[in-house]
Amino acid sequence: MSWIKRILYGVLIGVASIAPGISGGTIAIALGFYESLINAVADLLKHFKKNFLYLLPYGIGALVSMAALSVVINFFFIRFPLPTSTLFIGFILGTLPFIRGKFRQSLEMTHEGRRKASHVITMAIFFLIVLIPLFFKGSIGQVNLSGDFLSVLSLVGVGVIAAATLVIPGLSGTMILTAIGYYKPLLSIASTFVTALVSLNLSAALEQLIFIVPLGIGVIAGAFLLAKLVSFLFRTIPSYVYAAITGLIIATPIVMLADINPARISVLSVLCAIVTLAAGLLLIHFLGEEE
Repeated sequence: MSWIKRILYGVLIGVASIAPGISGGTIAIALGFYESLINAVADLLKHFKKNFLYLLPYGIGALVSMAALSVVINFFFIRFPLPTSTLFIGFILGTLPFIRGKFRQSLEMTHEGRRKASHVITMAIFFLIVLIPLFFKGSIGQVNLSGDFLSVLSLVGVGVIAAATLVIPGLSGTMILTAIGYYKPLLSIASTFVTALVSLNLSAALEQLIFIVPLGIGVIAGAFLLAKLVSFLFRTIPSYVYAAITGLIIATPIVMLADINPARISVLSVLCAIVTLAAGLLLIHFLGEEE
């Protein structure tokens, strides 16, 4: 795969990392590079130069898109919640044909032949896991990041959680961060940092590093450790992994739509939502080619 294509895929992962309801891991699976990406992270120290050069364009694309789109995506979710949500729902649902194909391949590889009741149960369990934040909606307040030692230390843990949602397909990082009250504060930090850099206000940008650095440490450490676990699961029980992913994907649009205020829905917004839903489905279909 060329550097340019990996950078573009990194851009999509970055968008998925900051857009509510979307999993970067799911996008990676749909586009056919998830397993090679996870293996490169898991074996980073073993073949450092080779794996680092493979991961670098993904990282560049992800960082650029997260920096450039954090403010833009937040604006569209606020001003046009339904059409923006359905665009990303199109991305999510568009991955299902690819996941189904991977599931069938895993059944053939493990000689299981066909789907079992245990696969359905696994899918149902992870479907319900994604819906858990709906039951706690409003019960967990927004975190106030003041820059004290405990706040900074907590960001390392948040980084590990964010890494889990990057590594484990189907888990939306922003959805989990919203549930524990960190999404909006972190989005504000990212927006402030990018705005300060663009306006060459270096002092203001440096002030945000007290939050960004510990978060980054948690993400890197979490991704490295969890990549090994996920890589092991794909080698040993791949069909159950894909069953779990299917449950996560199906539930995610429910969570996204539940966050929309019914008062913001109009006939025009519904028509626009249909268009953006189709656009999201077509884009994933267009990009969803095996490596």
